[in-house]
Amino acid sequence: MEEAEYCNRVSIMVDGRIEALDSPASLMKQFGATSMDGVFLQLARKAKRVE
Repeated sequence: MEEAEYCNRVSIMVDGRIEALDSPASLMKQFGATSMDGVFLQLARKAKRVE
């Protein structure tokens, strides 16, 4: 996710649906994260695991 911080806009999908779409700075502010890794981890925790 480190490379995502250099992009103009990022989307993150969870369970096949776009859960976040914005600039890295906006997403980090929205999720209260200091890096895109933090944003990703918050979103990934919501994923439903199918076995």
